[in-house]
Amino acid sequence: MEVDDILEQVDILEYISQYCDFEEKNGEYWALSPFKEEKTPSFSVNTEKQRFYDFSSGAGGNLIHFIRRYNDCGFIDAINILKKYANITEDSERAIGRLESTKVAKRFKRKSPTSKESKSVVLSPNYMERYEFDEGKLQAWVDEGIDLETMKKFGVCYDSFSNRIVFPIKNYAGDIINVCGRTLEKDFKEKGLRKYTYFKPLGILDTLFGFSDNKQAIMEKREIIIFEGSKSVMLAHSWGIHNTCAILTSHLNPQQLLFLIKLGIRVVFALDEDIDIREDINIAKLKRYVRIEWVKNRDNLLSSKMAPVDAGFEVWQNLYERRKPIN
Repeated sequence: MEVDDILEQVDILEYISQYCDFEEKNGEYWALSPFKEEKTPSFSVNTEKQRFYDFSSGAGGNLIHFIRRYNDCGFIDAINILKKYANITEDSERAIGRLESTKVAKRFKRKSPTSKESKSVVLSPNYMERYEFDEGKLQAWVDEGIDLETMKKFGVCYDSFSNRIVFPIKNYAGDIINVCGRTLEKDFKEKGLRKYTYFKPLGILDTLFGFSDNKQAIMEKREIIIFEGSKSVMLAHSWGIHNTCAILTSHLNPQQLLFLIKLGIRVVFALDEDIDIREDINIAKLKRYVRIEWVKNRDNLLSSKMAPVDAGFEVWQNLYERRKPIN
């Protein structure tokens, strides 16, 4: 496998997103430099050219240049790091030996669908097999109340390369369209790492986490409970509550709105404590078509920014039983 072939296996934005929080501006992605401390974003990634440039230091190039700079390593080590990330098992020496023959103009290719308006891409059904089910590493979530059987159901694994707990994001049909990772690094902020990151460009968020796994329970009960985060779905499942899913953000988007309208069942929103669902435009549209109920933080049972399940089963049960319809 040639070096260019290896580079084509990994999107540069996907890889560097492990270390930076990007914001899209005019087709390019900007973040604080991962090479030095700064307050104004000066680090740019061009997804069409698959190259980066750091205005604060003058460093730039392709993904191998970034890996060498970030890890302070040589070319062969950078190739090995990239191949391990991409789960490529061929001997790296084969790629090194062909480097000179590939120093011609890079082949033109279609623009990568990495903008926020792009559609998600279905991954291989075996995609999660590259990660391991390491009970020792998953203990962090067991300690938070999520049992191992639930993690197996939702495909939770451990990624030794990035030291993250990882789990698949599936579309409504159950196909894997992304992988989300939660870092286990205690000093992730100091290291400039994101707490949660998607391993692939997210594109349009046209799914509800957990729906494909919980569809049977949702349709049998004719009720869908919607949380913000995926961990809330897994925690509720560990308690025996299976008719849940998550919007993976703090608001309902137009694609999720249309899906819920077509689903035509009762929707119970159980978003985080600081979210008032009455201010959500798409939820206001949704209530024209289906019954909406709200699990609200009554009697201040939740502290700031907590999810309704974060304070334990008894608090959740109290809040759920006192939910009220939104007219």
